[in-house]
Amino acid sequence: MGSEFIKYITSNWAIFVNTPIFIIFGLVTYNAYAKRWSAKSGKYSTKGHITWSGKIPGGKPPYLVSYSYYVDGTLYNGQINVSLIAPEKTIEKNPKGKELTIYYAKKDPSFSQANKPPNHAQIIGNSVITHLFLPLGLINIIFTFIYRLAHVNN
Repeated sequence: MGSEFIKYITSNWAIFVNTPIFIIFGLVTYNAYAKRWSAKSGKYSTKGHITWSGKIPGGKPPYLVSYSYYVDGTLYNGQINVSLIAPEKTIEKNPKGKELTIYYAKKDPSFSQANKPPNHAQIIGNSVITHLFLPLGLINIIFTFIYRLAHVNN
């Protein structure tokens, strides 16, 4: 399968498929980034509460700290990253029910971070991974199989 992917990715077909993908999803990525940029300023914040803090039986990841918050009467949810090295510290610092400050993006209130505004790298990383790399990867996996089927006798 590895060599099939290399054949596909170096083919003219891959260029034909990926050029519109990069253009379309590149614009979608920029749009998401632009909507989320305001979260970095720390200007838009609200109070939220921890809704879950602890170990999830059989969960992947095994620990979760989630929170909820309201913006303009709409309920949103988010998660605090739990370190796999010392998850107990994060769980201990964030018990269920604890009030915390949530920083959100004015044009995309579902994008948030607890306790401190997100930095530039977090906004770019989230936008690029979810809106460009993920669709690009999934589409290319599908087109690798299509390419292989189309060239099976060649």
